[in-house]
Amino acid sequence: MIDSTPIPFVLGMFTVSGSPAFPAIVLDDEAAISIEAIATLAARLGLALTGKESLFGLLQNWDHNFRALCATVAALDDAEAGKYFRSAFTAIEFLTPVAPLETPRQVLCEVTNAGEKPGLFVNKLASTVVGPKAKIHLPSRDGKVVGEVKVGAVIAHPSYELDPAQAVNAIAGYMTVTDLSLIDGTESVDWLKAKSQPAFLPTGPYFVPAAFADAIDAVDTNIAFNGETNLKANLASRSETIAATVARLTHDFHLFPGDLVCCGTDSGPVLSDRPALGDGDIIEAAVRGLGQQTLNAMRTSLEASRKG
Repeated sequence: MIDSTPIPFVLGMFTVSGSPAFPAIVLDDEAAISIEAIATLAARLGLALTGKESLFGLLQNWDHNFRALCATVAALDDAEAGKYFRSAFTAIEFLTPVAPLETPRQVLCEVTNAGEKPGLFVNKLASTVVGPKAKIHLPSRDGKVVGEVKVGAVIAHPSYELDPAQAVNAIAGYMTVTDLSLIDGTESVDWLKAKSQPAFLPTGPYFVPAAFADAIDAVDTNIAFNGETNLKANLASRSETIAATVARLTHDFHLFPGDLVCCGTDSGPVLSDRPALGDGDIIEAAVRGLGQQTLNAMRTSLEASRKG
């Protein structure tokens, strides 16, 4: 529990001038301050951060770290307490966002419009994860690549056999994800191959703590292709809440901090009817309140696709 109403913030992983990726707090989508820079302030408040080298590390002790981050943001907002840290802020335009969770332990992804009520989930390999400005690697094998924008629910605690009320507290936060699939036209889809091609899960730019994700079960989503085709949807079309979905999954799987559960809508075209991505296409994917991605589809090397 937080003692008072916390000041909203989001988290991200960033690089600057080619530096190693580092976690940072973002305020008002304009300026960021690294977790390392505010670690001493958190310690002075009696709430030393753990796992501060990455968002994944922070998630391993999320309840404590979220409380510490809330207290630290409140202190930064105080004219006296925060004055020594203002010079540590960097304008967001000078930072390059990368995947908030570079290598989640487990990724489960919903197959929407599959005739399943509630939705069918399949495994997606962690090697698919890239950042919000990635170059999407178009495989050379036959088939068309299609995209869906979804909400990624990030797990906060080891979770098994939860009910929906418990699952609400098991979700640390949310992020925008673009779920890419390779559709080859066969009747029997090998979903692991279809969804786990390299760079097939752009994520971010931000991780939004659950406490600051307003009305997540009724948010608008949109994915646009070359600024022309817009596929709009709303999570209210789902047959169950995200928390209910997470609870259902925990009756079959043991989920851990930093795991990612990707939830879509039950509206919009089926995968086979979605626009095929071609070389040079620009994809803009957004979830209201979670941020937008701008992606480039390219028949390029795998190494190039993972930069972003």
